[in-house]
Amino acid sequence: MKVFLIGGFLGSGKTTTVLKFIDRVAADGKKAALIINEVGEVGIDDAALEAAGISSKELTTGCICCTLVINLRDTVTEIARIRNPDVLIIEMPGLALPSHVRDELLEMNVMMSLAPVVTLIDASRFTVGLSHVPNFTEHQLNEAEIIAINKVDLVDEKKIKSIESFLNKVNPDAHIIRMSATGEDTAIDKMYEFVMRESKENVSRIDMPTELKPKMTEELTSIEVSNITECTELYKIFGELTAENAGALLKNIISVIGAEISKINVSFGGHIQMTVQVDDILVKVSQTEENNDGKIEVEYLKQEKTENPGHYGLHFSAAVTNVKKDEIEKIADQSVNIFLAAKKLTVEKQIQKNEANELIIS
Repeated sequence: MKVFLIGGFLGSGKTTTVLKFIDRVAADGKKAALIINEVGEVGIDDAALEAAGISSKELTTGCICCTLVINLRDTVTEIARIRNPDVLIIEMPGLALPSHVRDELLEMNVMMSLAPVVTLIDASRFTVGLSHVPNFTEHQLNEAEIIAINKVDLVDEKKIKSIESFLNKVNPDAHIIRMSATGEDTAIDKMYEFVMRESKENVSRIDMPTELKPKMTEELTSIEVSNITECTELYKIFGELTAENAGALLKNIISVIGAEISKINVSFGGHIQMTVQVDDILVKVSQTEENNDGKIEVEYLKQEKTENPGHYGLHFSAAVTNVKKDEIEKIADQSVNIFLAAKKLTVEKQIQKNEANELIIS
């Protein structure tokens, strides 16, 4: 089983890249399994995968590099035992450090080979991430064996060469790929070639004498490295709602939340997102840049229609630099209540429970 770790900064295009990579695996007549754990994005990546015809469930509690380590072991072991895929893809959260995940994999009593670690960056927003979380950015880039500069279609050649020059200084051993995940597939083919190259099988550390075991990665969580606060809130909305109205409503709420957060940290970096499903449409509204220059994107994703239980589930998630979690929660709660009351909608905040993490297999 080849294990392929793909990470990247928030909004770098990981899910789109993974979907295309899975298509490439299938085109080669091979089986793929996929583990996703996008912190706070309840149902979003699941929706993208379902739209692509992939049966999936999400891991939605905690971060794969810290609180999910036990579940990660169980999940990988079960995938190897039940499905035995040719490729196991682990799409790491934007806040994950690849070294932690690899350490966990090597501690498992599972025979596997590790593919080169791929880190995606967004060419159009790279300087934003670099300015807000330089220490974390350096850690992720240093641990990458392949760095894919995504969304090159959005910037000019001078900008791309400047990014490549920086990457060569930070990690001269990494192989750099230019790509546009929403466009041509040439870069995906190149990535697939690197990932699927023959490599020596890795015996788990469990079977090694103590003196031969590789040194474990220094214990340091991605939150400690990045100064990023994660926050997830769930609400129930009661009343009449259409997809179009939901899109406008969530856009207004996101705009206010971003403005309020910027009062605490004027140049915050990160990701703010809200989703709600209305009939067969998943409405997704997100802001993935700092507030001053941040663009708010609204997407309407076709879904399988679900039974209306008399309410709509509203999901809010944020990963923001240098703002306390309780402050983000307060801003989100106040914004949601004010805007929904203005539309004569009733809102009920949900108490979140730590439920068992679920397995994603395609």
